[in-house]
Amino acid sequence: MEHEFEPDKDKKHQQAQDSLNDLQRVLEQIKTDETKQPDNEPAPEEPTAQDEPVQPQEEAEPEEASAEAAAEQPEQPEQADVEQMQREAILDGQAKRRHPDQPAATVHLDKKHATKKAGTKQAGQKPAAAKKGKNSKARAARRRKKRLMRLGTIVVVLLVAIVLVVSAVKAVTGRGNSTAQGSGISTEAPEKKDDRPASQQESEQYQKIKDDTSLPAYALEYPGLYSDAVSKPNKESEEKVCYMTFDDGPSSTNTPGILDVLKEKGVKATFFIVTSEIDGNEDIIKRIVDEGHTLCIHANDHDYGQLYASTEGYLNDFAAAYDKIYDLTGYRVQGFRFPGGSNNSVMQRHGTYDAIVSEMTRRGFEYYDWNSYAHDAENGNYTVAQMVDYAVSEVSGSSRNDVILLMHDTYGKEKTVEALPSIIDKLKDSGIDMLPITNSTRPVHFEVDETTPSDMPEEDSSSDSSDSGDTSDSEDNDTSEN
Repeated sequence: MEHEFEPDKDKKHQQAQDSLNDLQRVLEQIKTDETKQPDNEPAPEEPTAQDEPVQPQEEAEPEEASAEAAAEQPEQPEQADVEQMQREAILDGQAKRRHPDQPAATVHLDKKHATKKAGTKQAGQKPAAAKKGKNSKARAARRRKKRLMRLGTIVVVLLVAIVLVVSAVKAVTGRGNSTAQGSGISTEAPEKKDDRPASQQESEQYQKIKDDTSLPAYALEYPGLYSDAVSKPNKESEEKVCYMTFDDGPSSTNTPGILDVLKEKGVKATFFIVTSEIDGNEDIIKRIVDEGHTLCIHANDHDYGQLYASTEGYLNDFAAAYDKIYDLTGYRVQGFRFPGGSNNSVMQRHGTYDAIVSEMTRRGFEYYDWNSYAHDAENGNYTVAQMVDYAVSEVSGSSRNDVILLMHDTYGKEKTVEALPSIIDKLKDSGIDMLPITNSTRPVHFEVDETTPSDMPEEDSSSDSSDSGDTSDSEDNDTSEN
């Protein structure tokens, strides 16, 4: 018996040894397959639309399906398939020998192997997915930064716009009148506009004398009728200068033509106006001021009897003219010319010269006579050529460098407009400048006042006034020129 079973024992031992060898080969094959997996493949830099998602490996089919698939393989299967089939056959045989009723372990082996392969592939995709996520976060951060920058720019622009609008509103509403005082700010209300006539608005000069009882009553009239034209005597100009002056305007027929000539020649002049002629000629007065000429008062009404009968009468007429000019232009007149000149016979007859001149000087107004004449007041007795010769010769031949030339721009003085261009051209050719009268102009006075400084000799009343066309020998002649 012992001899009968010995061959079986050797056979079983051989089978066990074969099974062990087969198992070792299977384990070595599995290790070899795992080693061949590309664990450290470089991940793509950026995912693209062509990249396919990693699909997990399909689970192994049951044993019957594996057999059918093996039967359908080509006659020369690939090496990997052959090895897989061999491993499955060996394991299946061993399982049947040991436990005939237990299912083959092929499925479990294949599932584990497939899971490992799928895991390996997914691990290879992890770096790419991680890099994609990192890039997405960077792009999102950049977008947030751009949005914040745009928002900041909008806020700054809005703040600047608000500041500009507030500044403009303050400027328009006059809120800028508030003045800083110490550590606080004053919000005093703006000064109320004085609606009284300019001659009635109290001036600083009036405030200084209003309580002086030594002054005559008319000195306290017209508290706004003051100027600062009278100052220390002005020295004579070093070079000869001509001050062109026009009396008795404005007129709609001649003043615009004279302004046109002056503008064309680039010359500024002085206009002594009669304000009763302003109605209907308002634009002319505004043009005189706008074009840089000097505006002075001749009279409101050219009526010698009313003007020179008393100091009060002269002040009344002067204040009326002053207010009209100020209301029209906002211009405060500083100079004037007596109709007929300061030595006219009507004022001398009434004996009002000293009082009128003294009061006007006290109020700061300066008066200007003349020391040359174009002879345009003789009712057209002179031709245009004669007028040009008279004007140029008297200016050039004057003993003084400061020459005040008398002309007229009232109605009927068309020859003056015609003569003016030639007068200007000839004076320029002689090197004589032409300027408007200002506070710095040395005045011409016909009569020498006892208070006149010795270094400022005045013109006498000889040729200058007698040849000026002053024919006002009676108080009834209120149409006399000059």
